[in-house]
Amino acid sequence: MSHDVLPNLVKPSPEPDNRWQSRIFLGVDHQQNRQLLAALLSRFYSLQDLPAAAIKWTQAFDLCIFDAAFLGRCAEQIAEQRAAASPVFLPFLLLIKRPHLARMTASQRQQVDDVITIPVDQIELLLRVESLLHARQQSLKLRALLAQERLKEQQLETDNQILQQIATQDGLTGISNRRAFDEKLAYEWKLGHREQTLLVVVLCDVDYFKAYNDTYGHITGDQCLREIAGVLDKEIRRPADLASRYGGEEFTLILPKIDLEGALHLLNRIRSTLRACAIAHSQSAVGPYVSLSFGLASTVPNWQLQPEDLLRAADAALYQAKAEGRDRVVMTSALAPTSPLTQI
Repeated sequence: MSHDVLPNLVKPSPEPDNRWQSRIFLGVDHQQNRQLLAALLSRFYSLQDLPAAAIKWTQAFDLCIFDAAFLGRCAEQIAEQRAAASPVFLPFLLLIKRPHLARMTASQRQQVDDVITIPVDQIELLLRVESLLHARQQSLKLRALLAQERLKEQQLETDNQILQQIATQDGLTGISNRRAFDEKLAYEWKLGHREQTLLVVVLCDVDYFKAYNDTYGHITGDQCLREIAGVLDKEIRRPADLASRYGGEEFTLILPKIDLEGALHLLNRIRSTLRACAIAHSQSAVGPYVSLSFGLASTVPNWQLQPEDLLRAADAALYQAKAEGRDRVVMTSALAPTSPLTQI
């Protein structure tokens, strides 16, 4: 290293929003060179100057300055450090005599970001160090910005999920709402049409609910609807099934790819669970507790029909269940097209 008088250089001050303190690791075996480097660099940077035998890679650093002897002994560890830091730039600056440059192997060259020849000019050394540390700092800033962007994207995704949930969730009962029902019916109709599988839609209505509200009040009526929604949500156990509040005291079920025996078994299970809840209803003409009437319609979707035809058939079956005395299930598979369709 040359013994020129150290110029009156001032280390660039950190940016106001980043308390940057550069840490330099000296991996220099030559004792005199290490001492000279330490005397120079310690005036401007936080220095980790350890004897070669006491080198510890566990300490964090922003730049490693090392000589050829260190490279020959620790090439594998240097590669590990670079890989661990990736994708952040972790620079390694090699001090080497010019005649030795030609002797470096390809693998050794891959572990070096910059080279400065011995004897070292102090100004050139400081400029190289500043350049490498600046690249390191920019790399860290970029990583921080990318992390912030990922957080923003994650937050945006979370917000969108919340908005979607709000848009498709019934505010009173917490189960799906009419919009979710419409979207699900359209989806399952297309899927059933493509796969030619049975699709079941059920409409159910709370028996004598107006009389219930008049007797117990609307607050108790709301609680009754929440309990019924809880029963429906609990009893539908397949991921593809959907229970939703259609409006007022009316609820719906969409049951794709199910046979009629399975659908009827589910509805009877719902009726039994609701009876076990024993929600008192003194004004009901069918029993002392709250009950439901069900209208079930089923079809294999085809080009002659529309989803509304299935819903209309379920509504007609529900009307019949009420006309026959309520607290029962009426099913139909007789669907008529809403309007004439032409197959394309």
